[in-house]
Amino acid sequence: MLTDPLAIGASFITAADIPAISREPNKSVYKLTVGGVDYKVTISHAYANSRRRSNVRLDAKTVASNPFDSTTSVEDTTSIYLVIDRHERLVSDAAVVSYVKELLGGVLEFATEANSVTTRTAQIVAGES
Repeated sequence: MLTDPLAIGASFITAADIPAISREPNKSVYKLTVGGVDYKVTISHAYANSRRRSNVRLDAKTVASNPFDSTTSVEDTTSIYLVIDRHERLVSDAAVVSYVKELLGGVLEFATEANSVTTRTAQIVAGES
């Protein structure tokens, strides 16, 4: 099991630790509300056909004014997923951890290339591929 509270870098949100609200053998859920936004982190693992799929899901939920009817509010939610799918026999291999870190580093580098963080992220959110 991961630590409780789950430590997350301060640049993720304004608080560095997110307490666990649920624990199961292959799944943990962490939740924190900051500035009217509910942040939830779900980390789970599934096993099938000699493969292990690890899923990290980050959710943000807030209530915002309805742009079409100013007398009502709507729930605004956003989720980001990271899925690591690998062969079960390689789970404890240090080389696997190394190249998973490299693959993740490549994704993060793509999304945060110097001076284009907002532009690149906006392009992805707008549906560009």
